[in-house]
Amino acid sequence: MLVSPEMMMNPSPPPQEVLDQQWLWKTLLAGFAFVFLLQLVSFDIAGALLTGLLLGFGWIMLRDGMAEMPKYALIYAVLCGLNFFFDLLPLVSELSGRVTRRTELATPPIVVNGTIMTTYTIATKTTSFFDLSLGLTYNAESLSMILAPLCMALGTYLSAVAHKEMQRLMPFYENEWEDPQMTAMPALAQENRQTAAIRNAVRSANFDHQSAPDSASSARDTLIHFTGAAHKLDT
Repeated sequence: MLVSPEMMMNPSPPPQEVLDQQWLWKTLLAGFAFVFLLQLVSFDIAGALLTGLLLGFGWIMLRDGMAEMPKYALIYAVLCGLNFFFDLLPLVSELSGRVTRRTELATPPIVVNGTIMTTYTIATKTTSFFDLSLGLTYNAESLSMILAPLCMALGTYLSAVAHKEMQRLMPFYENEWEDPQMTAMPALAQENRQTAAIRNAVRSANFDHQSAPDSASSARDTLIHFTGAAHKLDT
């Protein structure tokens, strides 16, 4: 299970070890915000959506003294890890030079045996990773390709460490977050049993008290009176 039920119902600040890394979390969010702007400038809409999602997710985890961190640390680590993998692949393949491809019309359309035939050529051009002559959009995309995996790696590390620390202290949090009503149920059941025992004892005493006069009167009714001649005993 990714999220503990106790964590879902009882938000609580993370351990002190995680709170000490709050400045790193703020640095991570600043990096995500910068990458988000670069991706907008370079018209990388899909990348901007993913980065914006992680940025908003991270802000939710940091608000209210990082009270939401226990809920989402592991999920955030998984998301950052997946994005790191998919951002690293194109970066590695294009560090030696970015390859751009352009499709051009080679010959005008011609009709051969009633079929229109058109010839295209694909022009491949390799440029340096940064090239000021190619404009702001090109260089912004190159910079975002470098910063995005770094931010994803930092996010994976911070959230994994936070989840590990909270798992280590999980017994403490479970005792602290235990529902007071659930804690009081055994005592309440014991009190109910004692009350029932006292009630039964009172009922039994009342029954004995009511049955005692009836037993005495029935004993008197069964006595046989003496009807013979009386005699005086000599002393």
